[in-house]
Amino acid sequence: MKKAFKVVKIIVDVLCWILIALLAVAMIMTLNARFTGSEPSIFGYSIYRVSSPSMEPELNVGDVILSKNIDDPMTLKVGDVVTYRGRGDMSGKLITHKIIVAPTEEDGKIMLQTQGVANNTPDDPIEAQRLVSVMITKLGFMNVFYDVFYSPWGLLIIIGLILIIFIDELIVFIKSFTGTKSAKEGDDINEIIDRLQREKAEELAAEKEAQNEILEKSSASKNDLDSDDK
Repeated sequence: MKKAFKVVKIIVDVLCWILIALLAVAMIMTLNARFTGSEPSIFGYSIYRVSSPSMEPELNVGDVILSKNIDDPMTLKVGDVVTYRGRGDMSGKLITHKIIVAPTEEDGKIMLQTQGVANNTPDDPIEAQRLVSVMITKLGFMNVFYDVFYSPWGLLIIIGLILIIFIDELIVFIKSFTGTKSAKEGDDINEIIDRLQREKAEELAAEKEAQNEILEKSSASKNDLDSDDK
């Protein structure tokens, strides 16, 4: 029983620190993008959420994808899904489509062409300098996280929970490090388990004692009746 509680506590602690790390990474990506004017990324990787049906059924609205910065556009090939900066009506927006014409060099410029899977017509040829990243994989497990994260109260709730977890873990760490951890404070899960087991044993003993008293009284009453009959 104690071992099971220890395993559960370790798992919970690991998950808590993973959540804290993810939030820290998201904050770093956001701040970096805001100050540099670039797309949110860290270590050359970016996360995007699909907002239009142009890539269905391969990418549906709401899907989250992991992409990597493009070092050499000439390494791209037909079938790769790339994200690039739009122009004209799409100026200021990012477009994620599939390459249908591989990059080629024309008049000193590297050009390629893309098309949305659900679109009937290809996009206009684009310059390699407009490319942002190439998709690595789809992150299916992130869809729910994004739904909560971008809901009106989702972000506040997530930050609040992580702060509570972080502060709780920090207090436990400080108490363990300074040696001020007290059994009275109930920080030791093993002591809590022992106390609960003792209370349960005492409760069972009290019930057994009460049953014995009832049996003794019943036996004494029966003996008295037998004596009266004689």
